[in-house]
Amino acid sequence: MVDKWEEIIDCTREKIEVGELLIRPFHKQAEDEKEVAKEYRLIVKRKPRSDNQLDLFTQDSFDYRAILSNNNDFTTVEVAQFYNRRGNMERQFDILKNDFGWKKMPYSSLDSNTVFLGITAFIKNLYSVLIHHFSNYSKLLKSTDRVKKFLFRFILLPSKWIKRSRQFQLRIFTKSYQYSVLTLNTS
Repeated sequence: MVDKWEEIIDCTREKIEVGELLIRPFHKQAEDEKEVAKEYRLIVKRKPRSDNQLDLFTQDSFDYRAILSNNNDFTTVEVAQFYNRRGNMERQFDILKNDFGWKKMPYSSLDSNTVFLGITAFIKNLYSVLIHHFSNYSKLLKSTDRVKKFLFRFILLPSKWIKRSRQFQLRIFTKSYQYSVLTLNTS
């Protein structure tokens, strides 16, 4: 059981608590083989749940995550921040790979692919800025939305021009969202 929790701000700017346990996995197997079992640090992160629902096993309202590390040089907070940054960078590469075409390189030469990677990284940064800006005006859009969600919410919409009161109005067909901001009136 974790005795001491330290509060930190993670990469998503949310408050989380971090604690640590020292564990020695496979110590029974090591005793059988006359070896010394290695000791590891289990860094436990917990974040309060937004719905305050109690967990059946822990009897509290936290979401838990854990990191198993053999790094004894860093403090508990430093290990948690290091892995948060690492996970954030891996998420960025996942976005670039799946949303911006980094999965398969389009050219056979290294020079051309380097230009392609640079341009698509710039486009990803531009996309992030635009989505963050437009998320302030629309409830349908969050600043963390991926390209696919943006396409299906704003680009690939079933719509039809309807003539009403001697004006053409763009009617967007959807049940769950209101696109009143996007309704265009033309004469």
